[in-house]
Parts: sequence; C-alpha cells; structure tokens
Amino acid sequence: MRADPSATGPFCRRLYIPENRIESACREALASVDLLPEQPAPIRIERLIYLLFGFEEEYESLPAQIMGCAQFTRKGLCRIAINRELAEQDDPVSRIRIRSTLAHEVGHGIFHNDLFIEKLERDAGTRMFDESVGVFDSVSAEGFMCRAEAGMAEVPKFEWWEYQANLAMAALLLPKHLVIEAARAHLSQVLSPLGNFESRVNDAEREIASLFNVSRRMVSIRLGKWWSEQSTQPSLF
Repeated sequence: MRADPSATGPFCRRLYIPENRIESACREALASVDLLPEQPAPIRIERLIYLLFGFEEEYESLPAQIMGCAQFTRKGLCRIAINRELAEQDDPVSRIRIRSTLAHEVGHGIFHNDLFIEKLERDAGTRMFDESVGVFDSVSAEGFMCRAEAGMAEVPKFEWWEYQANLAMAALLLPKHLVIEAARAHLSQVLSPLGNFESRVNDAEREIASLFNVSRRMVSIRLGKWWSEQSTQPSLF
C-alpha cells in the first residue's frame, strides 16, 4: 500500500492499494471474526459489520439516487445506512443489492478509515448531503455515498476510493479461493461438448451466484477469463 500527498480531491492523501493486498486484507478481516467459510457459502455481511465495527446497519430514507452510505467521526467509521426504499422492495434482486452495498461500505471502513479521520480534522463540518461537494459527489463532509450497485457500475477514474471499495466488495462477498472452488464443481458441465459454451457458462454462474447470494454478473466479473482459460488448459489454481 502506498500513499501520496493529494493535490486534488477530497482527501489529504491518495492511496494506491494493489489488488492482491485488497484480496488478502478482506480475507483476513473475514477470518479474524470467524466468518470465512470453509466451503462456498454466502458471506454473513451483516454479522461482519457488527463484529468489525460494533454496530448494526441501519435503514433510513435517503435521496432517491443514494443506495447506501458510510458515515465517519474523528474516531472512525460509526454508521452504515441503506436506503429504506430499497429494503422495502423485499425481493431477491433488492436483497442482493443490499448485500453488495453493505460490502462496498465495509470496504470503505477497512481501507479508508484513516483518510476520513484526516479529512474531518482538516475540514469544517457540513451536512451529509450538502450540494457543495461538487465533482466528488460520492464524498460528503461526513462520509461516502453509494450511488449504484457496488461493483456493477463504472466509477469515474478520479474516484479511486470507489474503485477500491468495489474491489473490496467483490473480495468480501466472493473470496477468490471459494468462488474458484465453486466454479470447479461446475467445470465438467461447462467443458461439455454439448450445447453452446457461453450458455453453459451462464448457467454455471447463475448457480454459483445463488450459492453465494450475489448477482450472476458479479460472479462473471469475479471469474473473468477463468472459464475460457480452463477450456484450453485446465489450471491447478
């Protein structure tokens, strides 16, 4: 992990975190509170919030475009909230979006806690959804605001903190070794000569998504080119 003084942006420093460090830190966070399953299974993200930070997630009325937020004080992350309207929909897709948003906010708590403490010490306080935040509209005076399903939408290149939180979301909900293990269980099905390869991949990813209680697209992004690599030369990952 490397930090450079930030000439622009909302923080005093810019963090450069290698993807493998995000992977390992998220795995360590899960293992530290005994929430890393031995076999592929849904991650108990709500329980992780309580055990890591000492509070439960909240549901409240937020602006329509905000799915969730993470709020900080000078002592660190103090609150994670989800848009109540999303929770009230109470359907499988909405529940998956809630899980991904919670994991995204946990990522901010793991990797950006010190940054926000520094910001609070530097800045004068303004209310959470102040319109003066300007171009950095994912950051307010008190926390981060998630505007789309974490990890499922591109973020502006200058919002590096959102990109890092997206990577953390994926690492928390789909630990790499577990999603690969789940994919291996479907490998013979996917490599079958019958039918269309892409259709077989989609079917397998839907089953994996159901196993982890995430979206199929999230699984697809997480696995990347793994299926096609196995079709040409099975690895020993």
